Amino acid sequence: MSSNDHPAAPMVYSVSNPLSRGNQLLQYWANLRVHPLFWLLVLGTLSLPVYALVLVHGDFRPGRMEPFFLIFGTAFILYALAVWVILRPAPITQSVNDTSTSKIHKSVIAKLNIANWRLPVIFSFAILFNVILLPSLPNLSDDMFRYVWDGRVQAAGISPYRYASNAPELSYLRDDAIWKRMNRPDAITIYPPGAQLIFALTWRIIPDSIAAFKLVFIAATLLAGWLLVRLLNALGQPPERVLIFLWNPLLIFEIAHAAHVDALYLPLIIGAFIIRAHSVSKGANWRYEVGIGLLLGLATLVKLYPVMLAVCLWSVRDTDGKRRWRIALPITLILTVLVGYAFYIQPGVNVLGFLSKYGKEFFNVSPLIRVLIAFAYTHHIPWYQMANIGMPVLVVVTSLIFIIWPAASARQAILRCLWPIGIYLLINHNLFSWYALWLLPLITLDLQLSKWRSLFKLNSAFAWWVFSGTIALSYTFFLYRKENVTAIGLEFVPIYILLGIALFLSLYPYFKTKRHQS
Repeated sequence: MSSNDHPAAPMVYSVSNPLSRGNQLLQYWANLRVHPLFWLLVLGTLSLPVYALVLVHGDFRPGRMEPFFLIFGTAFILYALAVWVILRPAPITQSVNDTSTSKIHKSVIAKLNIANWRLPVIFSFAILFNVILLPSLPNLSDDMFRYVWDGRVQAAGISPYRYASNAPELSYLRDDAIWKRMNRPDAITIYPPGAQLIFALTWRIIPDSIAAFKLVFIAATLLAGWLLVRLLNALGQPPERVLIFLWNPLLIFEIAHAAHVDALYLPLIIGAFIIRAHSVSKGANWRYEVGIGLLLGLATLVKLYPVMLAVCLWSVRDTDGKRRWRIALPITLILTVLVGYAFYIQPGVNVLGFLSKYGKEFFNVSPLIRVLIAFAYTHHIPWYQMANIGMPVLVVVTSLIFIIWPAASARQAILRCLWPIGIYLLINHNLFSWYALWLLPLITLDLQLSKWRSLFKLNSAFAWWVFSGTIALSYTFFLYRKENVTAIGLEFVPIYILLGIALFLSLYPYFKTKRHQS
């Protein structure tokens, strides 16, 4: 038999076959389009020019606030789509005429380790979003100038708690770049010792540099993101959920643009969550409790309100269901705060600054608070006492409930932190948008998609996630120099409705069981 008599060999697709190679690339592209990484790249890339518009526009205040809402809203829509992408399982398509399509897709995905690129992509875009806003002058808020001023005062060897910034004793430190941009020149600083220490250290490294302060705060949020990945792993959740935290426009605008010190406590409270996630076992290890108390104490020295999380993280049962008193946690927390304030306590110095006056200020007042204020006026009660007394009382009552009924697991203990945070945000007559930042790590843990058409599950995490977007409407105050009723309604009514639905859905199975039993 001659060579011509052999049957023709089947065509083998190889790299040298351009047609075969082209078909494979087209098929791979078709499959890649449904992979989450592709859409993260698309949505992240589309978000870059949105944040760049901040630099193009320049200052938002005074009188140029309108574009902010368009920029923030567009960024939040792109972010929401990215959140949906990372929460939704990625389908794998298969061509009707090519049964090897899924094999090709899986093979190439495996070779390139595409799934392993999600975290680098998420963190890379988070860094880019922050870097874009780094050159922008803080304009949504002027708190940053107080931070720089406090650092300058300390560098001169003077306690930041001794004088108001307009005191004649500090006249030689004043300038047009920092001092004239500060708010409340007649008030002594309110920021706790932990924050003051960072202000002093940052100022000494690069004096009077807003960019240096911003870099410190951005680094803190990225550290918080890295720790959040550790927490997600500890709780058995996909690490790419960290996008819910890192890409949130509220975080990016309030830290990379407005440069709020709140960034510093985020890695501290997430660190406390991580320790709690690893610590629940048979018996209580005092080292874990000391670690949680230390981190919460340091967070309280940055901003006072993280102390409200202590009971939630303290009251938790062991894996065998037993209560442990974990005394080391509250003792360490108290000692940490006392030691921090000890560095700044001096004769004739008020280390609480203008805290008492701050409790009487009025901004971004919710419909609920307006009802309480109306009640106060009717009964001849100072209007500010409804929140200043009512909010701590509700936090204490909630904490007592958590003490009576300890959390059954570390995850439940961590998620219970939503309660005091929620009370703080809803019962507050001076609510600024950056006060909601400590919600974001908890939202990251519990935001879910429902089984019905892959829509978001209506739980409390979803309600607060929506609020992290609508709270930007608080800035409408600077459009009219007064509060806008429509904007206030759009900001708060959705959270009221969504929290009500979440509460109903969580209680419905209980009442349904009770009804069947009766």
